[in-house]
Amino acid sequence: MASANVTIVTETLGAFALLAWLAYLASRLLARRHLPELVGFLIVGALLGPSGIELISEHELASLRPLTEVALAILMFVIGERVSTRALRAAKWTLTTGATQYALSAVLVFWATRAVGADRSVALVLAALAGAGAPMTIAHIVSSVKAKGDYATGVVGTHAVSDALATTTFAAVLPIATILADQDADVSAAVVDFVQLGIGGGVLGLLGGWFISRLGFQIETSGELLLFVLVHILMGWAVADWLEISLPLAALMAGATAASVSPEAFSLRLFRTVRSIEQPLYLLFFALAGASIHLDDLGGVGIVGVVYITVRVGAKIVGGLIGGLFGGLGWRTALRLGVNLTPQAGVAVGLAVLASEVLGDPGAEAATVVLGSVVLFELVGPLLVAKDLQGSSNETEDSSTESSQLELPGKVLIASSMSTDIPEWLIDLAARWRSRLVVYQPEEPESDSVKNLLAQCATKDVEVEFRTLRTESFTGAVVRTTSEVQADMVVLFAERPQGATSRLVLFPSERIARELTVPVLTFPVAMQGPPEPVQKPRRWPWLS
Repeated sequence: MASANVTIVTETLGAFALLAWLAYLASRLLARRHLPELVGFLIVGALLGPSGIELISEHELASLRPLTEVALAILMFVIGERVSTRALRAAKWTLTTGATQYALSAVLVFWATRAVGADRSVALVLAALAGAGAPMTIAHIVSSVKAKGDYATGVVGTHAVSDALATTTFAAVLPIATILADQDADVSAAVVDFVQLGIGGGVLGLLGGWFISRLGFQIETSGELLLFVLVHILMGWAVADWLEISLPLAALMAGATAASVSPEAFSLRLFRTVRSIEQPLYLLFFALAGASIHLDDLGGVGIVGVVYITVRVGAKIVGGLIGGLFGGLGWRTALRLGVNLTPQAGVAVGLAVLASEVLGDPGAEAATVVLGSVVLFELVGPLLVAKDLQGSSNETEDSSTESSQLELPGKVLIASSMSTDIPEWLIDLAARWRSRLVVYQPEEPESDSVKNLLAQCATKDVEVEFRTLRTESFTGAVVRTTSEVQADMVVLFAERPQGATSRLVLFPSERIARELTVPVLTFPVAMQGPPEPVQKPRRWPWLS
C-alpha cells in the first residue's frame, strides 16, 4: 500500500514537472514576442490539463491543491503591500476606483441577469463576484513588462481592493442566497458563515501581519527573514484550513498590515526578500490554474453568461472612469484604468466553487457562468493590460530618469565598525551637497577624534550628528540606524581582511548593501587576515 502511494505521488510530481517545463518554454517564446508570459502558463496548463490531453488528471490536481493554496497565500501576501496605508496615500484613486467599480458591477449585473431570467439566488451570487479582480495576474504583468510608477502600483492595488470587497460581500450574501434557493439554513448558520469567511480572514490577517512586523524587524539576513515569513504563512494556511476561513483574504490583510505598521526601510526589505521566490510561484500557480480551466465551460454560459460578461466589462470601464475621476486621475487615464480592471481569476474562482458546493443546482449554474467567463477574461485581459502598461511605462521613463538624476542626498550616514578618521574630502562633498551627516562609530563623544570631526564640520558649515556604536551586530545596527535617521545614502568604512580569506560568507558591508534600498558607498579598510600557509621545501627538488 505504501509503495502504491509513493508511486502515485511520484507520477503526480513527474507530470507537474513536465507541465512546468513546457509552460516555462512557452512563456519564453511569448516573451520574445513581447507578450505576457502568464498567457503561456495558462495555455499550456489548459492544453495539458483535464480539458486537453489530460497529462494531469482531476485527481492529481486535487492532490496538488495544498501546494497551490500555499503559493496563492504567499503571492497574496506580497500583493498586500500594494494596499497598505503608504500605497493608498501614494495612489488615492486606488480605493475610490476599487469601491466604485465594485458597487456598480454588483448592481448592474444583478438587475441585468434577473432581466434575462436568472434565479434570484444565482443573480445574487453573480453580483457579489462580478466586481472581483485578478491582482496576481496584474502583479505578474507589471513585473514582466517592468512597469514603474504609481499607476502600475495602483492598478494592482485596485484589483486587490476589489477582491477584498468581493470576499466580504460574498460572505454576507451567501446565507441569503441559500435561503432564496430553498436550502436548509438558519440565522445562526448565516452568522457563522459570515464570521468564518469574511471577518475571520480579516482578523487572522491583521494578527499575522502585526506578528511578522514585530518579530521580523530583528532578523538581519535575507535567508532567515524569508524562512521566517514562509513558516508563518504555512501556519496561517493551517489555521485557515482548520477554521474554514478565507485564506486569500487573510494573506492579503497580513501583507497590508505588515507593510503599514513596519518602518519603511524594513517594509521594503521584507517584501523585496519574499519577491525573490515570486517567479517560480507564479509558474506553479498559473500553470495549475490553467490545468484547472475547463474549456467546455465557455459553451455552457448561455444567455445569462453573455449578459454577465457584457455588463461586467461595461461596469468595470464606467466604474473605473468615475472612481478614477473622483480619485484625481485625468479622464484618459481613468478610462484606461477601467479596461485594465476587466481580468478576473483567483478569488472569484474559489468563491464560485464554494457557491456550487453550498447552493446545489443554483450554485452550480452561477459557478458555470463565472468559470466560463474567467477563461475568456484570463486569456484576453492580460494582453490588453500588458499593452497598456508598456505604453504608460515608455511615456514616463524619460521624465522619471531625468528627475532621479537630479536628486542629491539630504542626509548621509557614515558608519564604521572601528575608529576611523573621516576624510576631509567627504566633508567638503557634504558641504557642496548641503547634506546633513550622521557619523556612527565605536567612539565616545568626548574623544579627541570626535571633537576634531565636529570642529572640522563646523568650519565648513556642515550639520553633523555623532552616534556611538555599542556592542551589537554591525549589520543590524547600520540597517536600523539608516531607517531611524532616514538616510538617503550610506558610506561604509568596512573591514576587509587581507591574505587567505574564505568567501563562503558575505562581508558585513556586502550584507548591508543587500539589505538597504538606498545607495551604499563602501571604502574597504585593510586588516590583517590569517597568515598565508608556509610551503615546506621538497626533500627531492628534482621531482618538482
